[in-house]
Amino acid sequence: MHKGTHTSTDETISSMVNDIKPEQEEQVLQEVPKKIQELEHSKSNSIRELLQHVRLAFSMLRDSSYTLSWKTKALLIAGLLYFLLPSDLTPDFIPLIGYIDDAAVMTAIFKRIAHEVKHYKLMRNL
Repeated sequence: MHKGTHTSTDETISSMVNDIKPEQEEQVLQEVPKKIQELEHSKSNSIRELLQHVRLAFSMLRDSSYTLSWKTKALLIAGLLYFLLPSDLTPDFIPLIGYIDDAAVMTAIFKRIAHEVKHYKLMRNL
């Protein structure tokens, strides 16, 4: 990813995080499993990688015995909401490239919260 894309992704994430409301967590928890199910049989390695991030983010949000800071929770919700949007920067219905931006957003979020993800994986033996 070149610098311009990285800045754009960071700006997108920051903008979304600033607009996150706590009630959007419930929307994410209800809708993400359906979208995962739609994509889980994809043969695309990039979609499989994206789904690994999505599943982990979803698990972290859903795990009531694991405490997340609001900032981390808002980042995860923002990433998952972006994943749910069918018409984002690159519309999801475009074959092969429709999920590139979703993957870029999730990757950027996971880089920002790498310490939290590592801790969660250690705590849950993942």
